[in-house]
Parts: sequence; structure tokens; C-alpha cells
Amino acid sequence: MSRLGRKLTWRISAVVIGVFVLSILLNQFFLPKYYFHEMNQRVTQAMKDVEHWDKRKIETDMAQLEKKYDVTIVAEPLGTSVDSLNEMLGLALSRKQIALNRFWVTAETVEQLKNGAIVNKLYDQGKQKSSFLVSLNEKDGLLVLAGVSIADYNETAKIINEFNFMIMLFGTILVVALTGFFSRKITKPLEELRIVADHISKLNFEKVAIDTKDELEDLATSINVMSDDLKTAHHELLRRNKDLKYFMADLTHELKTPLALIKAYSMGIEDGLDDGTYMKTIVKQTDQIGLIIEELLRFSKMEADPINIEKLEVRALFDGLLANYQDMMDVDVRIKSEADPKIMILADRVKMEMVFNNLLTNAMKYGVTKQIKIEWQEQDGKLYFLIQNKTTIRDAAVLEHLWKPFYVREASRNKNFSGTGLGLAIVQTVMEQHKYDFGATLQDDWITFYLIFDKA
Repeated sequence: MSRLGRKLTWRISAVVIGVFVLSILLNQFFLPKYYFHEMNQRVTQAMKDVEHWDKRKIETDMAQLEKKYDVTIVAEPLGTSVDSLNEMLGLALSRKQIALNRFWVTAETVEQLKNGAIVNKLYDQGKQKSSFLVSLNEKDGLLVLAGVSIADYNETAKIINEFNFMIMLFGTILVVALTGFFSRKITKPLEELRIVADHISKLNFEKVAIDTKDELEDLATSINVMSDDLKTAHHELLRRNKDLKYFMADLTHELKTPLALIKAYSMGIEDGLDDGTYMKTIVKQTDQIGLIIEELLRFSKMEADPINIEKLEVRALFDGLLANYQDMMDVDVRIKSEADPKIMILADRVKMEMVFNNLLTNAMKYGVTKQIKIEWQEQDGKLYFLIQNKTTIRDAAVLEHLWKPFYVREASRNKNFSGTGLGLAIVQTVMEQHKYDFGATLQDDWITFYLIFDKA
């Protein structure tokens, strides 16, 4: 049995034993007093009712009062001697099957009754192991007695306590057994939860199956959800750490080349080898380093900045950006649309402009022809955007690396365009912030980048 099971068993058993012991003590010391109080209340209340009756009513309605309070009531004239009075009271009680071996109304008691007092007395019956509690009153020349037999409760309490003690022994054994059984049913799921929690703390993201239809099952469900979330977060962290290593290596490579050129041309100037172009080369490479740093700062800030969601006519937004590119560059853009041009989405306007700008720039830089295909589709409540260009990529496994910063996608990429290699990384970050799907596919010699938006 587990530690919690033992605690439950012994503590519940202690409570049960304590209840039995308290019951025995109450029976022994307080129940007799309570019993006497209740009997005394009966005869006293009966006598209070007699106070409001006359002699005729007492003689005719005595049985009704006896039944009401479950007492014995007799009435005899006070005019006779004390001995005669006691003899008549004894006979009257005998007729009502009350046999007393110790009962006597004294002259002093009679005198008190004649003076208007109500007298209560308790007559111990000795070996009969009982007592007779009476309340005496005088009403219109009659001595009215209301009495009730009281058992010797000490003997009764002793018998009850002996019985309770046996019940306590049996109950304790039963409680220990049942508590052990039920505590096992409680602690077993808890032990399973502890083991799973321990495995999770060691990055072994397991689940637990508990079917108890109570809070333990709810707790298990919460732990399973937590395990899934932690597993996802852990894998994402590992992926990001791996990407960070590649990122630092690529960043070092991107900075190393211009720095090496700056150093070489600076040494050439120092040695008097400048043919008039060295300084231009140094300035150009310095500008390239500055561009990389600015893009890195923008990329870092973009991940931290909150998104400002608004309703956008995404098609109109894209067409405006595309017009700027067509004016500046000689490209053949072919657009196919099967979607309503007025479709609205919920997005951050500035960040969505960055997404489309980077996709257009990417297609123009790395396409092996000047032809770009753009397509809009609408289905199942979603809006699809696709942009295609011819590529030299032939291995589909390369596609998952395209979203990494500074990833060199094609050995033959166009060097006439400057850039930082952060374009698709920015696209990924913005789409993830908006919780919209995105990706890339490869078919023949065409590469397709796609975005999937939820319609507003």
C-alpha cells in the first residue's frame, strides 16, 4: 500500500474509532441524565395540564391525558388519613399494573400540596432495578399523581456499551479493510499520474489513461494535454535551436565575405595598388553589411511586435504592390483568378505587405525566366494565393530549408540582385503570427509558394 493509502486508512479508522468511543462515553455519562430529564418533562407537563382542569374533568378525561404523555395518572381524595391515602394510591396504581415496593406520601408532602405546591419525587425500587418518578398536585380536594417508571439506566448503559464495543471492534476491522480497498482505487491513479509527471520532467512526454469519471480523470486529461503541448513546444525549441545554429553559421558567412573584401581592398589602398575602384568596392561592401544588419534588426523586431488586425481587401492590397514591381522591372506576370476580388481577410496590413513584397522579390530574383504565374482560388471558406516561377531546384527535400534565414537556395541564383536571404523567413514569421497556413511545392521545373487565408 502506498504512503497516501496508509494515511487514508489509519486516519479514517481513527475517526471511526473516535466516534465509537465518544458514543460510549455519551451513553455512560450523559444519556442517563438526558433520559431522566425527558421522563421528568413528561410528568411535569402532564401536571401542568391538570392545573387547568376541574375535579369532574380530571375524573372523566384522565385516560386521555395518560395517552398523550405516556404516563400513569391516579387521583384520590385528600380528606382521609395519610395511611389511608397511601393505601388508596397503592391500590389505584396496582389496578394500572404499577407494582411498587417503595412508595409513600408523607404528611409533610400532603401539607405542601394543601399549600398549593407541586411536588416531584423519585422513588427508588431497589432490587427491581428501577425507579418511579412522580409529580403530585392538589386539585379541588383530590391528590393527583402523574408517574412514570424509569429503568436503572446504569445497567442499561453498561449493556449498550458492551454491545457498542463489539460493534466497534467489528466496525474497525471492516473500516480498515474497506478503507484500504478504496484508498487503493484512489492512490493507484495518483501513482500513475506521479510516474507520468516524473517522465515528463525528464522530457519523456508520455500519457496516462485513467477512467474514474471524477476529478482524477479530469486531472489526467489536463496532464495529457500538458504533455502534448510540452512535447510540441520542446520539439519546436529543438528545431529553433538547430535553426539558430544554421542561422549563426550563415550569418557569419554573409558577413565574412564583405569584411574580407573590405580588408583586402583597404590593404591594397595602403600599398598604393588602388586603380580608382577600391574605395567604391569598400563602400559597396560596407553598404551590404549595413543592409544585412538592418534586415536582422527588422526581422528581430517583427517577431516581437504585436499584430494589428483589421479587415483587408487582400486582392486590392496585392494588386497595388504588383503594379509597383511591373513599373520597375521587365517581368511577364500572368494572373488567374477564380475568387471574388472583394474578399476580405483579417490581417495586419503592414506585415501582409511585407509577405507579398518578399514573395514577389523572391520570384523575380531567383526565377530562371521572366515569367511569373499568380493564381487566386476560393474554396471551403478559404482564400488561396499561389505564386510560381521556374527554378533550378530539382530536389523536393530542399523546400523545407527555404524558410531558413540566409539559406542559399540555388547555386546559380541571380547575383545581379542584392539581398539578405531573410525574405522567406519573414514570410514564415508573419504567417505563423496570423496562424495562416503556407508552404511550397515543386512540380517539374516550377516552384510554387502558396498562402491560405481564412475569409473574414
